[in-house]
Order: sequence, then C-alpha cells, then structure tokens
Amino acid sequence: MPGGRRNPGGRSNNSSRPQVNNSSLTTHGGIGNPNSFVGLDEKKLGETWIGRPLAPKHVPIPVVPIDGQLSFEALSLGISTVAVGLQLLNLYRTVWWLPQSYNEYTMNFYLIDPYLLGFIGTMLVRRLVYALLRRLVDSVAPVRWLPIAQRIMRIFLLFVILGVLCWCLYHMSENHNPMKVFYLCYPSISVYFLMFGVSIGPFFDISTTPLYIKEDRKTKYLLGLDDCADKPLHNCSLSAPTIRAEVLSLRSDFNRRLKRALFASSGTAYVCGIAPIIFVPPHLHFNVSWVVQHIVLFWLGRLSAHFAQAYPVRYCDVLHRAALHLGRWTKVEGRNNHIPTQLWNDSVLWPHGSLVKHNKELYRSEGLCTAAEPGNSSHYRFHALFSNPTMLICSLLGLQLALVVIQLLVLLRTIEWYQILSMTLLLVTNYYTLFKLARDYLVCWKVYRAEQIVQEKTQAAISNVAQ
Repeated sequence: MPGGRRNPGGRSNNSSRPQVNNSSLTTHGGIGNPNSFVGLDEKKLGETWIGRPLAPKHVPIPVVPIDGQLSFEALSLGISTVAVGLQLLNLYRTVWWLPQSYNEYTMNFYLIDPYLLGFIGTMLVRRLVYALLRRLVDSVAPVRWLPIAQRIMRIFLLFVILGVLCWCLYHMSENHNPMKVFYLCYPSISVYFLMFGVSIGPFFDISTTPLYIKEDRKTKYLLGLDDCADKPLHNCSLSAPTIRAEVLSLRSDFNRRLKRALFASSGTAYVCGIAPIIFVPPHLHFNVSWVVQHIVLFWLGRLSAHFAQAYPVRYCDVLHRAALHLGRWTKVEGRNNHIPTQLWNDSVLWPHGSLVKHNKELYRSEGLCTAAEPGNSSHYRFHALFSNPTMLICSLLGLQLALVVIQLLVLLRTIEWYQILSMTLLLVTNYYTLFKLARDYLVCWKVYRAEQIVQEKTQAAISNVAQ
C-alpha cells in the first residue's frame, strides 16, 4: 500500500503553486488552516498544503509468518492436553517408587471420573474439529452455497457437542453432588452469554473474520494473508469522516479480538485447571498452593499465546497506519486572544500545528494530519496505543518473558519429582510463544524506527515552512 503521495509541483518555484481562496473553508474533505483552500481537488489537497504533505508515509512491513487457524488449534489442543495431564498428576500422584508401596502406577487412575475426562476432552477438541470441518466445507462446497453450508455445519456440530456434554454431565451428576456440576458449568455459561450473547461463533472460532470467501491465491500471497487472519485492511484516505469511520471499525474489531482471546484462554484454564479440582474426592490431600500456581501459570501462558495469535504484526501495522491518519489534539491551556484559530469542522483534514476551538476549548493538532475529534477520549486512546505499534507487542513480550523467568526460578527451587516434571513441561510450552513475540518485536522495532525518522524529518520541514 503506498504511503504519502508526492507533490508533482514540489520542485517548482512559488509562482507555480495554485492560487487559493483565503476567505473560506472547504466543505468536503477540505483542509483546515488559516489560509484554507477552495477549488482544489482531493488529490492535490492531500498532496500538499503550501508545500506541507498531509498523507503520512508508511514504511512497508515485511511478511512475518503466522500460525493458521488449523495449526494454532492443533498446537493449543496439545498444550491443553499436557496441562490437564499435569494437573491430574498434581492431584492423584502416588509414591509408586517406594519398595513398600502398593501402587503400580504414577497416579490413582481409579479416582479419576472418566466422564469428567470426556467432558474436558470435548471442550478442548471442539475448536480443532470446527477448523477441520470448516476447511473441508471450504474446499468442497460451491462458492454460492458456501455461507449456507458453513451455517449448517456449525449448527450440526453445536448439537453434537452439546449432546456429548449433556451425556457426560448426566453421568457426573449421578456419581457426584449436583452442585459440583453446577460449579463446573455455571461460570463458563454466564460469562459466555455476558460477553457474546446468543452468538454461537465464539464458541468454536476465536477469530473475528466473517464467513470464509474463496480468494485468488496470488491475491492472498500479495496481501500476506493466512486464513484471513489479517482481514482488516487500511485505506489511505484523505477524507476525515472516512478516517474516523475506519478507526471506529478497527477499534470494534480490536475489542472483539480481545474478548475472544480472554474468553478462550480463561475458558481453557478453567476446564484444564479448575474442573479437575471440583471433582476431587473429599479424602484426597494435595498441595493446594502448587495446584493454584499451576492454574495461574497455565492461564498466563495461554493468554499470551492467544494475544500473539489475535494481534499479529501485520494487524498491528494496520492499526498503526490508521492512528497516523487519525492524529491527535492537545489542549492548549494558556489562551491568547491574538492567536488565529478556527472552529473545528468534522469534514476537514487538519494539518500539523492547526489551532481550533471546540466546545469552548483550544486545541493544537499533532501529526502530519489530524482527523480526530478534539476532546474525544476514544480517539485519543486509539492514537496513544497504536501510534507506536511496538508498545502492544513489547507489553506482550514483557509478560511472556516475565512468565518464563518466574517458571525458571520456581523450577530451580523445586525438589519433588512431579513438580519438576510439571514446571518443565509448562516451561517448554511457553518457549514457542516467547520466540514469536521476540521475532515480532524485533521486526517492528527496526521498521518503525526507520518510519519514525521519516516522520520526524517531515514534521521538521513543515515547521520550517510555517516559520
């Protein structure tokens, strides 16, 4: 996607510049400044404002490989299965190695409810089965019948999954106190309906992309898409309302991804870590602090993995480009009546350093162009979060690095065999996420460092022209 456009008349003298009307503002997609333009088309307005470029120059991001939906779900299933096994080991371990021990196995398998294992396995495998069936439907169904086929497949799979879960819960209620079944189901169900309502999509799919549409492979390669993971694309528009509408759409998509990542990681941690504790026999004694620590560390690891999958580099780059076009306003505290100002107009794309009045307050624009609404907290937060895209990835990297360091310190202090085994396997599962986040951060840091240098030089040139 091209960045800022070049001015074809940038090398000419001042006499070659188009004549402008200084008495009024442009009404649609215009540029707000003390000497406003009338009669220029949108392209010329976007290219310069008396030699000032208005479109930020974007540095192209390299193609960074990401996990597809199928591979990510397969990896998540493997990690979750290991976590369930380790939690069961923490609860039902034996002293099988002692000479006087009557146990032949490392765990008391007879104490584990098989229907509980069926319930946990069904909850863990549902997203992988959905990804496989979706891939099958996408490859077999005709294009015009694809949305209907996907909906039928989703409804059919939902009834199958719910049937298996109800069958497991029925037998569990016969063998255990029904309140335990209530504790198992109620938190997940209540949180799900609170976050997503009656939609069944988030139950199977953690992505926020719409129903899959077959695309040309060459197009997907050029865009760097993989299973439509980076579907939101940026449009370098010169219209302020269009930029704000794009920011609103991206903010909604970011929040949807956040909710799905939180629910997926928390639900997995609840099923893998807390569900086995609920059905522990009353006479069984175990290390409570170690079991709780296992749940917290596993949840943090899954949280980082889902965030890394939901917010890849190219998606963060889309948010960053939109933030550059959005710009931001800073409130000017000291009011000077002699400063030339204008009333803020929602159809104007304001250049760097513009002074406007809005809601009886004075604001100054920052950035090459500003389409944000002065005093709008959501616009301010969007720019603050994504004007520097390395902030998000650096935060995730810091969380994952702190998690790995804590696990290493705990591992150095453990002496029990099951604790060493449990912490070692959890540590290994977090290395892959740490590698992905470190790679993404290094790529972003190098790319956006170069982009920042370009932006600073451009703003310095604008300030010199204004003076």
